[in-house]
Amino acid sequence: MKKLFALLLLLSVMCLPSWSATPDKDIIILYTNDVHCGVDDHLGYAGFVWCADEARKLTPYVTLVDAGDWAQGAVVGTISQGRYIVEIMNAIGYDIAVPGNHEFDYGWAMFEKFSRNLKCGFISCNMRDLRTGQLIFKPYRILTYGDVKVAFVGATTPESIVKSTPSYFKDENGKYIYDFDGDTTGKKLITSIQKAVDDARAEGADYVIVVGHLGEYEDVTEVWSTPYIAPRTKGIDAFIDGHSHEVAPGLVFKNAEGKDVIITQAGTKLTHVGKITINTEGRVTAELLTGFDGRDEVTAKIVASIKERLTGVMTRHLTFSSFDFPVKNDKDEWLARNAETNICNLVADAFLASARETPTKKADIAVVNAGAFRTRIPSGDVTYKNVLDVLPFVNTMYICEVPGQTILDELEVGVRLMPGRSGGFLHAAGMTYTIDARIPTPVKVDDRNRLAGIEGKRRVKDVKVNGEALDPEKMYKVAGTNYVLLEEGDGHLFEGRKIVEANYMTDDEAFAHYLRDFQTLPERYRTPQGRIRIIQ
Repeated sequence: MKKLFALLLLLSVMCLPSWSATPDKDIIILYTNDVHCGVDDHLGYAGFVWCADEARKLTPYVTLVDAGDWAQGAVVGTISQGRYIVEIMNAIGYDIAVPGNHEFDYGWAMFEKFSRNLKCGFISCNMRDLRTGQLIFKPYRILTYGDVKVAFVGATTPESIVKSTPSYFKDENGKYIYDFDGDTTGKKLITSIQKAVDDARAEGADYVIVVGHLGEYEDVTEVWSTPYIAPRTKGIDAFIDGHSHEVAPGLVFKNAEGKDVIITQAGTKLTHVGKITINTEGRVTAELLTGFDGRDEVTAKIVASIKERLTGVMTRHLTFSSFDFPVKNDKDEWLARNAETNICNLVADAFLASARETPTKKADIAVVNAGAFRTRIPSGDVTYKNVLDVLPFVNTMYICEVPGQTILDELEVGVRLMPGRSGGFLHAAGMTYTIDARIPTPVKVDDRNRLAGIEGKRRVKDVKVNGEALDPEKMYKVAGTNYVLLEEGDGHLFEGRKIVEANYMTDDEAFAHYLRDFQTLPERYRTPQGRIRIIQ
């Protein structure tokens, strides 16, 4: 007979109880994070439900939690704008959910539909309406297990503004009306989390679990990360986390009172199922589950029926490739976020070529942010599904006239985290440049991670547009998405821009049109073409 815990356990950690109340039976909290539409990838949602069913054989106290970023990341989300994922999550029966930054990718109106249609709703202690100063959602939810109460406190990264589309958080006059209690010190976010924890304790919570879409170490803002928050708060037993896609069975930190607090995260696309247990002695443990083949057939059929709706569009042939276009390395690290890759060359060329479809029929350069690339294209037939898997956000294409100095500034913004990775790292067609990563970044950012100034020696040099040195005083026509050129995506401002062509096609259309030009993709795209030179 299959047992839930007769699985491959990567690691487990345990913290001694901080509070006197203990449950009469084990409390098991199973969680997902950063599923990114991977509905049947790896363990799949059917495997997650199987885990829950097995847990219910051991204890009546089983809770299902999601830590955000489920609506975007593959065709099933893009085509339905996340609605199909809501269907699946409702069928599964999640009890707790927090918004991740990618839940905003289809606009504020769709996000509001998510919050209404997701049966468990959202919690978030730091998502605020600036017009009233009030929270948009309840900051926590208390669930009762026998005589024991467990509070789940929600927290959403302040990076959501620049890692989704900033205009979605503004009114028609360009003024921010929604925020996430972010500042450059992290104090506002910490205060909001601590208040929610204290209020939950005052309401009778025996244990507190923070369900956060905050991140640990990879490509996140340090003062908004869980390793920064955990030692500066108290009264929290564990953090269920997401956002940085890390496989973290259980990181243990000392909180502000010197007591142990666990941080756990389960990777991405259901490579693992996360599990927290509060046992009958009050001990809190965390572990990750993987390596099993159990599946819930009802969930599997729901997923299969939804995928059948997409088949006709997705199988449309575009071209053929004799080589791969990777987006991650063997360590599951994003390649394009601090270096040039062949898929970046291909998409940037597609964006530049898309300008030919506009009345002006011209752009000097095209730019694309590294965070746009989500999935590899394997060798073989390339279909429309590949296009939407690579570019799932469905942004719209623009051509803007931009001062050369602005281009220099935005390139600097893109490389500010090197040698670390950034979704704002800019790839280009029609332009080459050199990065001296030995120089500390001169970029200063504001509370929302947007460019606030450049002070000191620059890292970016030798910038050339179509082989000629870039002139800071000259105006250049730049093709790119609304996200980068207009929406302050990844902190890019592109100040002084003038729109030449607006919303002339979507980014996936631009990519698909370009691919159709080739019966077989040219050999020049097999490897990076040397558009970005890095000195380390």
